[in-house]
Amino acid sequence: MKYLSALSILILLVSCRSPATGPVKGVLVVYGSSVDYGLVDELLDDIQIHVTTVDTENVFSFSSCTEEMFRGDLKNRRTILFVSEQEDQLPDELKQIDGVYQADDVWATGQDVFGIILPEFTHLTELSELLERSYNEHLSAYIYGSFVSTQMSSPERIDSLRTLGFSMDIPKSYHLSDWNPDAGFLQYQRTVSDECLLLLSIRWINDETILNSDEAIIWRETVARHHFYNAAADSVDRSRVVAAPFELHDLRGWKLLGMWRNPDHLNAGAFTSYILFADGRRYLLDMEIFHEHREKEPYVREGWIVMNTFFAGG
Repeated sequence: MKYLSALSILILLVSCRSPATGPVKGVLVVYGSSVDYGLVDELLDDIQIHVTTVDTENVFSFSSCTEEMFRGDLKNRRTILFVSEQEDQLPDELKQIDGVYQADDVWATGQDVFGIILPEFTHLTELSELLERSYNEHLSAYIYGSFVSTQMSSPERIDSLRTLGFSMDIPKSYHLSDWNPDAGFLQYQRTVSDECLLLLSIRWINDETILNSDEAIIWRETVARHHFYNAAADSVDRSRVVAAPFELHDLRGWKLLGMWRNPDHLNAGAFTSYILFADGRRYLLDMEIFHEHREKEPYVREGWIVMNTFFAGG
């Protein structure tokens, strides 16, 4: 009888685990009974990230339990943060990297587990970045793998876009609503629910002009008015838009985040855009969100994840 190698046993054990579950943007905080929960509250305030469009929204959704309560389905959460007073109180699987204890797939596949020691913990920025990276990975897996049983990315769509001089991995959950290469405009839409609609647009023109931030905002508004459905009165709320220098795959430009409004239809929403310059072309990649009086941050982030797959060139 042949014995299984240690690696084979490890692979077998991991493959038997269930996929991680729970809210995609959720972080389960597990704290020891001796930990001062007031310090935990302060920590969560310090590591929280915010996105402002129509309103200011939290990026992370925190929930908590004691170590004694940590059992059953809670062990399968996608992202878990342990808060302890001593290193030997953390799970053995966690290893310290740059001040934060970390491990993957401890109790479920696709799981990220972190640990810190209070009250001396000081690596707040590093922890926020790790939690945001975890959120991005979970959301990307959802966008490209969870809507249907088959792979969400579409090679056929990528190939069709390459004929236009660029590529982007458009999830199959987005249906094509406007294909007009002669005018340099494409739009895909995803109906999330009766109350939520996402519009993913690509606009390109042959122009070597490098726009400043104000010009980039005006160009985005002009594209919406001329190409988006029923959007002739659309405008960008200048008081709420943020423009930041941006680089994607060696292309430079601007990243916009803000609010659009349409007085004709008495509605408004959030948008995020990349404006990029490459080889005599100017590109606008845009995600517009209509989700009135409800959260928009996850869909803004969905736009970033999809638009980050953009490459210029055939």
